[in-house]
Amino acid sequence: MSQDDEAAGFDAAQAQALLAAIVASSDDAIVSKTLQGVITSWNAGAERLFGHTAAQAVGQPILLVIPPDRHHEENTILERIHRGERVEHFETVRQTRDGRLIDVSITVSPVRDASGKIIGASKIARDISVRRQVERVLADESRIFGLLNETGAALASNLQLHTLLQAVTDTTTRLSGAQFGAFFYNAMDEQGGSYLLHTLSGAPKEAFEKFGQPRATPLFAPTFQGQGTIRLDNVREDPRYGQWAPHHGMPKGHLPVCSYLAVPVISRSGDVIGGLFFGHSEPAMFNARHERLVAGVAAQAAIAIDNARLYEAAQKAAEERERLLAAERRAREELEQANRSKDAFLATLSHELRTPLNAILGWAQVLRRGNAREGDLAQGAEAIERNARVQAQLIEDLLDMSRITSGKLRLDIQTVHLAQCVEAAVETVRPSAAAKALRLETMLDPLAGPVLGDPNRLQQILWNLLSNAVKFTPRYGRIQVLLERVNSHIEISVADTGIGITPEFLPHVFERFQQSDSSTTRRHGGLGLGLSIVKHLVELHGGSVRAKSGGPDRGATFVVQLPLPVVQRGETAEPRRHPQQFPTGQPADLPQPSLSGLKVLVTDDEADARALIKRVLEGAGAEVLAASSAEEALRLVPNHHPDVLISDIGMPDVDGYTLLRRLRAARCRPSPSPPSPVPRTAPVPSTPASWCTWPSRWSPPSWWRWWPRWPAAPRPAEAPPPGCGGVWRVTEPCAGASALNQQTGG
Repeated sequence: MSQDDEAAGFDAAQAQALLAAIVASSDDAIVSKTLQGVITSWNAGAERLFGHTAAQAVGQPILLVIPPDRHHEENTILERIHRGERVEHFETVRQTRDGRLIDVSITVSPVRDASGKIIGASKIARDISVRRQVERVLADESRIFGLLNETGAALASNLQLHTLLQAVTDTTTRLSGAQFGAFFYNAMDEQGGSYLLHTLSGAPKEAFEKFGQPRATPLFAPTFQGQGTIRLDNVREDPRYGQWAPHHGMPKGHLPVCSYLAVPVISRSGDVIGGLFFGHSEPAMFNARHERLVAGVAAQAAIAIDNARLYEAAQKAAEERERLLAAERRAREELEQANRSKDAFLATLSHELRTPLNAILGWAQVLRRGNAREGDLAQGAEAIERNARVQAQLIEDLLDMSRITSGKLRLDIQTVHLAQCVEAAVETVRPSAAAKALRLETMLDPLAGPVLGDPNRLQQILWNLLSNAVKFTPRYGRIQVLLERVNSHIEISVADTGIGITPEFLPHVFERFQQSDSSTTRRHGGLGLGLSIVKHLVELHGGSVRAKSGGPDRGATFVVQLPLPVVQRGETAEPRRHPQQFPTGQPADLPQPSLSGLKVLVTDDEADARALIKRVLEGAGAEVLAASSAEEALRLVPNHHPDVLISDIGMPDVDGYTLLRRLRAARCRPSPSPPSPVPRTAPVPSTPASWCTWPSRWSPPSWWRWWPRWPAAPRPAEAPPPGCGGVWRVTEPCAGASALNQQTGG
């Protein structure tokens, strides 16, 4: 061997020794293996990293340090080595002797012999666990910061309370790493009451809805009272858990909770808004950092919730203001419309009242002249009576509407056979229908049972509907009245072939003072009260009325529904009859009664009305005393002992009601001989009851049963109520009252 060869051998040995020293002292694991993956060398760094000694590792397959789920990586690496490729900085996971998984970065290079043939591979594995941990921490911090920024932006920009709370719940659930989270918060209703709502994250609503709202148990109460954060590694081990019945813990079917975190949400004013609650099925999943993060978001959420509530309050205030403004506009429009309707009504009323009044005044002037022609008296009297009745009917409609709106309309309820009412109403309008050649048909169901109602008001309903049908149906038309029983009610239909009702006006047909044509050129008169009165009267009977029409010139149908009584009343021996049994506009052909021997006191401040009533009663044979005021009537009663008192209601100083009350309370002393006048201011002496006598030719009148006597005694139960309509009648109906009512127009 030459000196040069020796020097080269020495250099190679020295290089190998140096390389071996480097490999031995390296902190990285340096391993060599065959192409079959069998370990051939194992340095000290590999021993420290993987926990296997060289004696234990050499001769073993490299799979010794590869987790089972990553064995495929070795096959991939060996394939590349066979192709002569180098694997650089391949980051993966390897397993230590004690089973720990560590993050490593691997570089694998092929090993060649002197001829360049690949005979194995060298592997350098560097522990990157610390770096990976730092990276994970940084990634987690970046994620958290991203969530916090996202949450902050959402809290700052979102003023919709529920959306905001859902965002808070979702964000804090992700920040804490909880499997599910909930935000229970107090809400206020419109009346100022408090109630609990919630938002959920990580679990469907169905998972909690069946359990209801959380109660203030020892575990939940501190959060709802704002006493601080509660963090438990295992909630079941806490002494506060499961103290309350009936569940004594989590109810059956509840999501499993082991780790527990609860953070109160407190507003800037110190009020507890609600609480954030988080759960995890594994123990010890929440730490101090999670607690701080959630508490920070809760503080931001409290401010955002305050802002959202202020915004909602402002929105509600704006909506309320807008609602009030709209209501004010509507009220103003309705007021303006009412004012226009009032003006139109007053114009119509003045026309409707002036028209018959002109005829009355005109004929009165004609008859007073000395050049009246033959027949003028009869024609004029007929015209005056007819127009007076028209005017009386208008006034009666106005009075009915006034009674209805003031709630003073009373019904005389009794058993009524509607067929009789229908026939009477039809007969009343038959002359008017015949004058226009209208065909008037009736179909009455014989099985339509009686109803409970006021016969006069029911007849008024039918008369109004029939009068309208006659008024608005042209000549040669047809009017049909149908009475039938439908289920548990009676239906009365009045159908005509008249001018019909437009679809626009149909919803307003029952409103007061409403007319489809209220112009000065209208063809039909009236005040627009008839149908409104019909509607109110039907409703007072517990029924309903509706109108239908196909449109202009297609007729109209009005349907009245009245309920059948549940229990039928027995028939009375004599049906009750109201004095005004006929419409005002239709004269009643009543026999002239005889009131001979009856003493009547008429009290009215209007001289003409007083004179008329006196004339009518004297024509029937009554003895009539007239008083122009209540005071005068009070002076006449003790001296003349009238049998009947007829009084106006509206009078100056003392009205009719007060007159009746004072007469009942008066302490008069009837005597056969006329007593001396007693001043109005002088007290009446107390008199024994035996002094209350009557002239021998008279027995005490029926109203004497409730006339006050001396000494004053409690009024019997049959006494009429105060304010009996201004007419003090005898207990038994007097035929003269009916005659007077008809002759004076009611």
